[in-house]
Amino acid sequence: MSGSLSALGTASRTARTATLDRNLPAPPDEVWRAWTEPDRLPHWFGPVLKGIPGPDVEYVLEGRGAHGDTIVCRVLTWEPSTRLRVTWRYTGETESELRLDLTPTDDGGTRLLLTHAGFGPEADPVDYAAGWHMYTDNLEAHLAGTPGVADSDARWMELMPVYAAASAD
Repeated sequence: MSGSLSALGTASRTARTATLDRNLPAPPDEVWRAWTEPDRLPHWFGPVLKGIPGPDVEYVLEGRGAHGDTIVCRVLTWEPSTRLRVTWRYTGETESELRLDLTPTDDGGTRLLLTHAGFGPEADPVDYAAGWHMYTDNLEAHLAGTPGVADSDARWMELMPVYAAASAD
């Protein structure tokens, strides 16, 4: 796991977006399975509480940490090992959209380009950018077969000022 304290993306409170560009140590089909298989998601993100990710499906995730919050996702685009696009409705927030683009890298890994857009006024894109960095730290560790972040809330708090400083506005 990189444990980087450098921003891997940007956030814009004006445009209501958060982006992340990260290389992962596994091929796109492995990264895809980590994002879409209910038995893999708890290792780096959180459990699937309802439904199974798939084309035109709605499913519910539980995030890490001691919050008990849920995320309702509806699949808009399902292109295995290439692109996943879902609506994202976090507890207490309006619906936004998450897009993942997976591209193979020359070293056998995957470039993950994550774009999260359309946040309502109650959501902070900087918060999401730091959160996605923390979650993909765990994803990177999962793919490498090593332990992830033990205290996800502490990691998120460590990353918040990094993304606030790197925000586009």
